[in-house]
Amino acid sequence: MKKLKLFGLASILLSISLVACGQKQVGNSASKADKMEVPKQEATLEMNADSLDARVQAELAEAILKQKEEMTKEALGTISQTSSILRDIESGDTVNAIKRGKELIGALEVLLAKDPSLALLPVDVSYENEALVADIGTVKGIVKMAETAMEAGYYQEARELLKDLKSEMVVNTFYIPTATYPQALKAAVIMLEEGKTEEAKNLLISTLNTIVIEKNAIPIPVLKAEQMVIEAALVDAKDHEHVSKVLNLLNNADYQLKLAEALGYGKRDKEFAALATAIDELKASVEKKQDSSDKFDALKDKIKSFRERLFPYKGKTPKK
Repeated sequence: MKKLKLFGLASILLSISLVACGQKQVGNSASKADKMEVPKQEATLEMNADSLDARVQAELAEAILKQKEEMTKEALGTISQTSSILRDIESGDTVNAIKRGKELIGALEVLLAKDPSLALLPVDVSYENEALVADIGTVKGIVKMAETAMEAGYYQEARELLKDLKSEMVVNTFYIPTATYPQALKAAVIMLEEGKTEEAKNLLISTLNTIVIEKNAIPIPVLKAEQMVIEAALVDAKDHEHVSKVLNLLNNADYQLKLAEALGYGKRDKEFAALATAIDELKASVEKKQDSSDKFDALKDKIKSFRERLFPYKGKTPKK
């Protein structure tokens, strides 16, 4: 988990202010960040923080599992097997390196025979956690400073200010180019059989560098909001005696969605407004102790749809 790094902001802002004072103001319209209404963030979340993080991780694990289900066992081992061949070469075990190489070539030929039209073959998937510790007020302040820097022509300072404004799980899907990877493996095996170990090693290293990585970012605030709404629905379904707890969770879910919007996820589109309206209607229903199950289901579907739109993996190989 990372925190915002505001390197030398005082000096940067002072310089920007001095320049800005000597320049003509560009319009009087308020910043987009200033226009966004900030909801209340409860001081204490009525949900265990570790449990929330665990649920977010589980949601991501499910998304990755769906991707891995699209990959065969042979495909998933391609990168690791290529690395194993390299280790065999470096340890002097050429015989085993040749054996592994031929087995991998055979496995890839079988895979490609099933769909010769594939330009890229998915062979692995992993994820990175890039969580941000910041509230909406801080994010809005940084955005405003970056806008001021941009208007004054301090583009590098603006870039420095904005570079850490993200909170996301980044899912990396690895693909091998089917037109070149198998052929390179065959060439490396031939080199090994001819005793050209150094050439074979260099070729395999170069081959690994041809792997294509597709990155898909899932905003952590959206994942948190989704889990808060799910928890609120569970509490509300038991009885109507825990209204304050349900409202607490919904307020925090609303806050997380606004944080995602402030960070620029979703391009400030209408979907954020629709989610805010759905939460307000749900809160009103909960306060009146009405049967809110339909409204909860609708809100969960909206957030899930929004999350899946931001993370558009469909189990398909991207076009080369």
